Amino acid sequence: LTAPVPPAQHQAEDVVTVASRFKQRYECRLPPAAVGPPPGPPRDPRLYNGSGVAELLRPMGTAPCLLKTKDWWTYEFCYGRHIQQYHLEESEIKGDILVLGYYQSAFDWDDETAKASKQHQLRRYHSQSYVNGSRCDLTGRAREAEVRFLCEEGAGDYIARVDEPQSCSYVLTVHTTRICHHPFLRPSPGLAPQPIRCQPALSPAQYVQYVRAQVSDTKRKVEEISEELRTLDTRLWSDRDGEPPSQSPE
Repeated sequence: LTAPVPPAQHQAEDVVTVASRFKQRYECRLPPAAVGPPPGPPRDPRLYNGSGVAELLRPMGTAPCLLKTKDWWTYEFCYGRHIQQYHLEESEIKGDILVLGYYQSAFDWDDETAKASKQHQLRRYHSQSYVNGSRCDLTGRAREAEVRFLCEEGAGDYIARVDEPQSCSYVLTVHTTRICHHPFLRPSPGLAPQPIRCQPALSPAQYVQYVRAQVSDTKRKVEEISEELRTLDTRLWSDRDGEPPSQSPE
């Protein structure tokens, strides 16, 4: 917070007024990035004429399956085929292999009805569905999974995390650089944090009172410093007058 400023007749566009829980009002000046358009050229998806999401991801079908070990289990994701779960010991599978799902479908970005789903666009991910996996002992139904693909520049392909929001229903998050050129999936340009400067918003009467208090406080500090200097000067002269006379050499 900075010192209060005189009340303005008209509030600027980049100034907003907020209140604390004690009802004290503050005027805060927003950084230019908050009131102006984002830097750089606009990225309109309608101007994109490159490959679709499915085409960008298709090479993963011939690439090696992705593996991720989490606690006891290792998860194996083979693009467009299946997802499996098993336990590894010294690179060998021990025990049963559980199938979390076989490929069923993918989110269609060209489908007008699919575009009604804002979640994919807002969170910028592409998804696939895998169903008809191994039977779940807890629910009695077949296991199923959703794979979400997120852009990560220069990352290659890897399973970032595995979640089980419901029993035997899984979500695999795959990071890949393959889809980063697609306008629906590339992340928004990052902006460095900008400071927001605030000062108490005072009425004209309050501002006059504040200025008077500042003048009074400055005057009081000057008087305290002057008194300290006089005290110090008195002590110096007193010590000088009280010195014993110097002895003459023998």
